[in-house]
Amino acid sequence: MNHPMKNLPVTTPNGLSLAETTRATVKEYLQLLGNQDATYLYRQIIDEVEKPLLEVLMEHTNGNQSRTAALLGINRATLRSKLKRHSLI
Repeated sequence: MNHPMKNLPVTTPNGLSLAETTRATVKEYLQLLGNQDATYLYRQIIDEVEKPLLEVLMEHTNGNQSRTAALLGINRATLRSKLKRHSLI
């Protein structure tokens, strides 16, 4: 089984980690909402991140679902469920 790299977090060209970039983006989003309540924010953020992640990895593996699942550290059935949720299969 693959294990996460110990060198993480990898930084972006602006020097921010993925976690720092996510934190800043969520804060900015909440500021844009102002006094308006965010609803289903968790699902919205997961969907916004998960779909492009799946698209890029499926492209990287030339559509090999078993390999993509292994890269993600999930089983193939879970991957297929996520691909269906995002209309990628």
